[in-house]
Amino acid sequence: MNRGNEMRLFAAIMITGQCHEALAGTLEVMKQSGISGRFVPAKNLHITLAFIGTQESAEPVIDALRSISFRPFEISLSTTGMFGDTFWAGTEDCEELEALAEQVRQKLSDAGIPYDTKDFVPHITLVRRMKGSAEELTLPHSSMTVSSISLMNSEPGSGSPVYKEIALFRNTDETDAIHDNMFPQNSDKINALTEDL
Repeated sequence: MNRGNEMRLFAAIMITGQCHEALAGTLEVMKQSGISGRFVPAKNLHITLAFIGTQESAEPVIDALRSISFRPFEISLSTTGMFGDTFWAGTEDCEELEALAEQVRQKLSDAGIPYDTKDFVPHITLVRRMKGSAEELTLPHSSMTVSSISLMNSEPGSGSPVYKEIALFRNTDETDAIHDNMFPQNSDKINALTEDL
């Protein structure tokens, strides 16, 4: 196996619209209030549905997720919380979101693709290694429509992680798999990807 060609994959909902604007604003408020840490760039904000991890090729994962099917639904920002020193924003309870995560994980299981099986806790990471208090921080009321999920590739880079969308899954009939000529064996294009989690 050529380890230079390995990919670090995860299936996610990328944050857009009102939610993206609200969280981008929240990040700026936190910085101005003296909170420090590794702030997640606004373009990287997402909800991980399944962390797949290291794969030599994305194609088996793309094939496994092609048949994902769901109707668009709304999610809304709710509260905030901490995982150790990682600060995150949460969403209101949403059965459709839970079902989508379960469907993604089931498709991966059916295809024999390993993934992190920790319980799904919908959250959007905002700051890692945070120093300072955000106890009085409140999230602006905002919502967004979930109409697609993305298969993302991530590689360590200088500073913040960088993500590249490998495939976009809208529903059974509308899936754009962006992998034409991307993953031939010994391709130099893999080495050019600069992604991170």
